[in-house]
Amino acid sequence: MKRLCSALLCLALGCASLAGCSTQEPAPAPSPSASPEVSQVEETYEIGLVQYKEHTALNSLREAFMGRLEEWGCDESQVKIDYQNAGGDPAQAAEICSGFVQQEVDMIVAIATPAAQAAITAAEGTGVTVLFTGVGEVSALSLEDGQKVTGVASPTPVNSLVDLAVQSGSALQTLGLLYDAGEPGALAEAERVKSYCSELGLTVVESTVASEEEAQQAATELCAQVDALYTPADSTIAPAAAQVAEAAKAAGVPWYTGDASMVQAGALASMGSTGREMGVAAADMAVQLIQGQELAQVPVSTLESTDLSVNQTTLNALTGVTFPAEALQTAYLYQ
Repeated sequence: MKRLCSALLCLALGCASLAGCSTQEPAPAPSPSASPEVSQVEETYEIGLVQYKEHTALNSLREAFMGRLEEWGCDESQVKIDYQNAGGDPAQAAEICSGFVQQEVDMIVAIATPAAQAAITAAEGTGVTVLFTGVGEVSALSLEDGQKVTGVASPTPVNSLVDLAVQSGSALQTLGLLYDAGEPGALAEAERVKSYCSELGLTVVESTVASEEEAQQAATELCAQVDALYTPADSTIAPAAAQVAEAAKAAGVPWYTGDASMVQAGALASMGSTGREMGVAAADMAVQLIQGQELAQVPVSTLESTDLSVNQTTLNALTGVTFPAEALQTAYLYQ
């Protein structure tokens, strides 16, 4: 393992952990401003960075990850990053990750569930560490004991978001569920939505797509059958969010989602962590591993957030939909 050798920063990071799956009470992660910068390079640490596809949320996550490493003082002489984008193609993601393994990188950082799956498969049995982020549902990765895998998960608070939809005054009885069933993370979130709606006595009507080109037509047809629309965090739907928002607006149907970037594009509301938060958390974990922290001391971290994002323009355009004033007071509002 190639390592940076700033002993003081090693000590600072060794005393910290991110809030996650550990059963122990976690300590706050140190901030770059509170700790010494990474320095005194022994050998350059190599990271293969794979992003599943281009869209706002994933781009924001990647930029936050890179920016946070810079805050830690990681420049190109210390940490070399080979960034590649899979263009939404699972086969391309697999090829990229296999290439990273052949290059003998120290770590693969994978952004989004399909990229994480490809990285885990490629790195199996090789000694290459995988750090995932932009993953909502850890269960979709089918992690096993002994794998050199950690990362940051941020599951959508499905129950809270559905409760908000029910409380919005729209007489919600039938919820439309629009997603790509071929994306494991979206599928897992959709299953949680269906389970909770069953508890509430709500009817769920599903429509699945295999490409972003199918999203607008599917949304148009689904909105004609339902009182509200829900889309999980889904990298297939996200690039078509503006078109789906148009379909929902035309039908007068509120659209809820697990991805704040879709709210920026016109969906009504989302809950959960932002891409920036996931990118920062992943970079903090990466620094711990770069400094030689044992993987067992850097467990999978779960960011649990009910932070609300609302598109104010969309809310104003909907008839009969209102949110509690206290919710809007703390929400991030897009215009």
